[in-house]
Formats: sequence, C-alpha cells, structure tokens
Amino acid sequence: MNTLKISFAVLKKPTSYFFGGNSVISLKSLTPPSSVKPASISGGPRVYSTFAGTGVRTDFKVNSYSNMAEPDSDHKQGDVAVKDDRIAHISSTIRVIPDFPKPGIMFQDITTMLLDPVAFKDSIDLFVERYKDKDISVVAGVEARGFIFGPPIALAIGAKFVPMRKPNKLPGAVISEEYSLEYGTDIMEMHVGAVEVGERTLVIDDLIATGGTLVAAINLLERVGANVVECACVIELPDLKGRDRLGDKPLFVLVSST
Repeated sequence: MNTLKISFAVLKKPTSYFFGGNSVISLKSLTPPSSVKPASISGGPRVYSTFAGTGVRTDFKVNSYSNMAEPDSDHKQGDVAVKDDRIAHISSTIRVIPDFPKPGIMFQDITTMLLDPVAFKDSIDLFVERYKDKDISVVAGVEARGFIFGPPIALAIGAKFVPMRKPNKLPGAVISEEYSLEYGTDIMEMHVGAVEVGERTLVIDDLIATGGTLVAAINLLERVGANVVECACVIELPDLKGRDRLGDKPLFVLVSST
C-alpha cells in the first residue's frame, strides 16, 4: 500500500480564519509548497489545513484510528483507539490539493477515495457495522458530502435518509435553523414531516472542523422531537475543537488529524 505525504512551509502562524460550513480558510498568506508530494491524509472534504504551531510545520498527516464511543453509553465522546486495517487503506486513497479553492488552502479531496471501490465500500461498511443494531430509523445527511455517505448507510441499516440542505434547495414546506459562522451566519433546512417525534437519528457528514454545521443539524432535529443518537464523520480536525461544541452528543470518526 502506498502512503502519500505532503510537505509545506509556513511563514507565519495564521491568526484569523474564515469558517464556511466545514471550510477553514486562512486569511494570512501561506508560502505555497515548491513541490507537491503525495500525502497520508484521509477523510474528507472541505478540509482546509490550519497550523497549531509557529514557524515551519513539515508534515500534515492523519492518525488511522477510531473514536469508538458506544451510542447511549456513559462515555458520550469516548476516546478508545480501535485499530482497523481498512482505515489505513482509506487514508491512502485521499489526496491533498494545495491552493484550492484559494491560495494557501490545503484541500482534502475525497473524490479519489470514491474512485477506489474497496476504500469507498470499507468506509461505508465501518459505519454500517457500528449502527446496524442501534435501532436507528433516520440517517440525516448534511449537504453536500453527507449525501455521499448517508444514503448507502441508511439503506444498509434499514433507515430512511433525510437531506439537510442549504436555503432554497428543498421544495415544499421546510423547517430552518440559522447558525453562526466566524463571519456572518448560514441556514440549514429540512422538510417538514421528514422526521417524526421520538425517531432515533444519526447525523452524518464527511468532516467535523469547528462543529457549527453539526450543531445546527442537531438543533434542527431536536426541534421536531427527534432523538439524536450520535454524529458520525469520516475525519475530525481536533485542533479546531468542534467536538466540544456538541455537548453531550457522542461523535464517531474514522480518522483524526494530528
């Protein structure tokens, strides 16, 4: 199995970021890498790198492990490391695109994982194995990449899939939830009647960064009386502390960045 690696240098620590959904865009200019090498990174989507330290950071990688908190257990956000060889393969299929969609942004591109049927199936299987016996009746997928993972999981566990969309995308009556970004606000919508009172619900997205999008999804579902069992993502960026914003809601991730 080939492991991809990427190296880059930073002139200064970014001091300000723009958060748009799960997008993290540095407002400071970064030194673009002079050459791009394959990277060992996984999971997700609109992932834009941030830099925890000052000076030069020479690596950007993902640890292959799962945070395996059991839904409804006393350890809502458990940190038990459970190794699975499938995760390493998933990580190896995802590439990093420098300077996309703007200079200084390191974009984690999961489309290359989708080109690998084994890696894509493994990612779905890992979620299905976790939730197949949890009596979940609703899988709520967050736009847009939650739409990739949510439907096959829902079909496999016998649940319905409910899309959580941006404004003016859903026809008919909707319920809306406004949530805050670092600069401004955004809105998430769901069809009226799609989720009923008491239904056990899984919220899925590809990435958790600051946690704002998942919090909005939780609030929207709880407003209609749903029981949000857990949130699930392919990748977590723990430096951005999105997990902390979920309160007592458990979070399950396939890989966590370092």
